[in-house]
Amino acid sequence: MTLGNRHAVAEGKKTGFLLWGILILLAGLAPAGAWADVSAPEARPRIGLVLSGGGARGMAHVGVLQILEELKIPIDCVSGTSMGAIVGGLYAAGMSPAEMEKLVTSMEWNQAFRDRPPPNELAFRRKRDAADYLINFDLGYKDGGFTIPKGLLQGQNLNLILKSLLLHTEDTTDFDKLNIPFRAVATDIETGEAVILDKGELVRALRASMSIPALFAPVEIDGRLLVDGGVANNLPIDIARQMGADIVIVVDISTGLSGRAHLTTSVEITGQLTTIMVQRNTAEQIRTMHARDILVRPDLGDIASGDFFKAADAVAAGRKKAEEMKPVLARLSAPQPVFLAFLKKQRRKDQEPPTIETVEVANRTSLPTGLIAAQLDMKLGEKLNLEKLKKNIDRIYGIDTFESVDFYLKRKDKGSAIVIEPLEKSWGPNYFRFGLGLEDNFKGTSSYALTAQFTKTAINSRAGEWRTEARIGENPHIYTEFYQPIDYALSYFVAANAGYRVRKINAYNEDGDITTQYRAQSGFIGVDVGKQFGNWGEIRAGLRREYGVVKVLVGNHTSDDDPYNRGSFFLSAAYSTLDNYVFPLSGSDAYITWNYNLKMLGSDIEVQALAFKWMKAFTWSKFTFMPSIDIRTTLDNDDMAVQDTFPLGGFLNLSGYSVDEIYGRHTGLARLLVYREIGSAGMGALTMPLYVGLSAETGNVWNKRADVNLESLILAGSVFIGTKSYLGPIYLAYGQAQRGHSSIYLYLGQRF
Repeated sequence: MTLGNRHAVAEGKKTGFLLWGILILLAGLAPAGAWADVSAPEARPRIGLVLSGGGARGMAHVGVLQILEELKIPIDCVSGTSMGAIVGGLYAAGMSPAEMEKLVTSMEWNQAFRDRPPPNELAFRRKRDAADYLINFDLGYKDGGFTIPKGLLQGQNLNLILKSLLLHTEDTTDFDKLNIPFRAVATDIETGEAVILDKGELVRALRASMSIPALFAPVEIDGRLLVDGGVANNLPIDIARQMGADIVIVVDISTGLSGRAHLTTSVEITGQLTTIMVQRNTAEQIRTMHARDILVRPDLGDIASGDFFKAADAVAAGRKKAEEMKPVLARLSAPQPVFLAFLKKQRRKDQEPPTIETVEVANRTSLPTGLIAAQLDMKLGEKLNLEKLKKNIDRIYGIDTFESVDFYLKRKDKGSAIVIEPLEKSWGPNYFRFGLGLEDNFKGTSSYALTAQFTKTAINSRAGEWRTEARIGENPHIYTEFYQPIDYALSYFVAANAGYRVRKINAYNEDGDITTQYRAQSGFIGVDVGKQFGNWGEIRAGLRREYGVVKVLVGNHTSDDDPYNRGSFFLSAAYSTLDNYVFPLSGSDAYITWNYNLKMLGSDIEVQALAFKWMKAFTWSKFTFMPSIDIRTTLDNDDMAVQDTFPLGGFLNLSGYSVDEIYGRHTGLARLLVYREIGSAGMGALTMPLYVGLSAETGNVWNKRADVNLESLILAGSVFIGTKSYLGPIYLAYGQAQRGHSSIYLYLGQRF
């Protein structure tokens, strides 16, 4: 190397040192992070998912999630409102979009949005109430005034469903510690403020976020009464930003405003006002979106917020819209290793069910803990069985004095404790219940009956109750009973009762015209003892003393009045496993009663009577078949007074005849009913399924046992359309019977 070259090299080194010094100085003066931006590759942006509320329309979120995963888009945080909170919470807790689709398309939404357990889980005494009082609404009475529930639904069944899906999150009280950080939005009903739920029990947060005012009761969290978050913040983009999202994927499924043609009722106008509020806060949130944010608005057509039976269509609509937006969404796709790492973190890990070491009752109700615990049937030392646990909770809830019955797990050294937490009805402990019946054959014969029942519950530590029932309209009566369970299991009981009733009895000629009309009125007192067998059966025995008088109102008057006395001993047994008392799909129902009028008990006549009824429901394909038999007869005496006879006639009771058109001392009726569901109308808890069906019937009445024979049976049948309304079942039917009898019926009330 020459001297000149050595000099050039030396100068080059000096220049290099000088440049490095300047760069180091600039680095010291530059803002923090600027150097990293220059020297390091750009980090993956933090992606937030924002899911709006919208009821059943929210099922579209599931379809969008499916496409996001197909595109390998990892989600770093989730915020949601109402149904968006439900879907977002399930995703954040580890459920896959495929699992969610299977869940929402297979769920029995009608049952999910009803509080009352299925009849099979009700206490047997409550089963009879469910059959007689199909208007499932209790009007409370306390502190000298009437009270009503805070919502049409308390969310009991929905809560149990969410609990079973999210049991693995019981120990996670910080929503940042879920598989994906999550926030739910609710509204403080006292202040109207949006409440951000980021800790506590996940199920409780989801319930609060979707508690539609008036439909669902508010949920109390940290001393605040919370309802659906849609009123305050239906599209929580700002919450996702607060969670650190650089880019948000926003899925808006909110309902649009209705035109004038659809604003014809007060309900529709009230709904429009709610929609206006939701639309305004949604628009405010959308205006905050950045250029890189993505808005997905599925085309949900005529799918309404209550159309849960269209869940599959909503999922498909969400998927379709996301597929259309794949070119835009694909910008957020991550490399395969990054997305696989996300899935590994997001997916719920299969966990072995905990071993149940103890069962505890966190009791703050007026009923004793022993009584509640006696309803539980769980073996200690076994793995938790959620289905069996649900049946136990349904059994407690079936006592029908609780607003809700919740449960949670408490970790122990060697296993877990299940803690049962009942909450007494806030509008109790005294209740009014109402029943309604209406029948019209469009031939001038109509009848109605309005029944009111007042029940005073939890009178003592053995759950004694006093019930009084009054009925006006057809065959009015008043009845009161003090019912006292003897043991904590509520198996054995005693009951004292008394009542007064009026019964109208019509005698018809061959043309269907009334020839004689009687009025029988009587008062009675009685005492019963009995035993309930779980929730499927009951036996009773009792004594009854009755005094009455019969008057002829229309027809030949043989005397002004005809008094009578009855003193009787009775035995009865009842059995029921029907899955529903209105259009059941499975199960059986039966009862048998033997009544013996004895002169030694003050009876004018000594006669035995027997009543037997049986029915069974089974479903094949889409059709339900229900055969039944109804027999009422005297055993040893054909000489009975008119008030002791048994009637036939009316819809499904020899259809074609007027109500109770024919009477006899011996009656028999056999019937086969066939029906199927053809659709539904309404929304959520107010959905009304529609049925069509037909019946084939045969039977008759006889005054003498010697006259009973198969040749004298009358053939009859009917066709009908019916629905389960909130007031009870409604039927429109046409019936026809031999001997020229036919009728059109409009019937409201229980008929099976």
